[in-house]
Amino acid sequence: MYMATAGVTGEGAVRKGATPSAVSMAVLGVEGALLCAALFLMGLGARPGPGGGAAFAAFAVAPLLLLLILLAATLLTAAYVLPAVLLAHWTARQLTGRIAWWWIPPACTLWVLPALAVPSWNLTGLALYAAVLPLALTAHYTLVRADAGRPVQPCAAILTWGTLVVLCVVVVGGLVMG
Repeated sequence: MYMATAGVTGEGAVRKGATPSAVSMAVLGVEGALLCAALFLMGLGARPGPGGGAAFAAFAVAPLLLLLILLAATLLTAAYVLPAVLLAHWTARQLTGRIAWWWIPPACTLWVLPALAVPSWNLTGLALYAAVLPLALTAHYTLVRADAGRPVQPCAAILTWGTLVVLCVVVVGGLVMG
């Protein structure tokens, strides 16, 4: 995968943009943070059991789960998202001469077909597909924008808006639960 660049108008310089892998990991990190927020709210809503308060467990487990999700984001990006985007772009160029977003879903499907062949893994395969498809589409749009010379969405904006969404989920969820 190459570094996406976007030209800066009027200066003749080339500005480095966000790479598709960084954008993909940022989006997956936001998805993971939303999952952590939902698990945190579920932990707060659980009734305390004999081993202690569920709220403490939710506070203790959420950061560790976020680190695990960030590791999974790196692995999924390297092993699933970027190869699927490369396959979709290569196939589209070979068949039509141009790339388009509708080549991404079929390319992402190839990675979950083995899981769909085993009946007990169907839900896992579909969940993986649903989690990874937005990442692949985001990486695709990053490459398309960079190739067209338009500014690339920085990871900082994705993480900032994602953090705002996670905080809103926690606040609204806390108000609903309380």
